[in-house]
Amino acid sequence: MKCPLCGKEFDEPDRSKCSGCGRFSSCNMQRCPACGYEIAPETKLEKFIRGIFK
Repeated sequence: MKCPLCGKEFDEPDRSKCSGCGRFSSCNMQRCPACGYEIAPETKLEKFIRGIFK
C-alpha cells in the first residue's frame, strides 16, 4: 500500500487503536506508519481492478 500523503510504501499499516473521531471503536481505517495519515481500506473491487492493471 502507498500513502497518498507522504508517498511511503508499506505492507503493514499501523494497527494502533483509532483515537480520531471518537464515534467508532473500530472503523477499519489504516494508518500510515510514517506520517499517521488515515486511509480507508481497499475494497475487493479496487483490489481486483488494481490486479488487472499491474
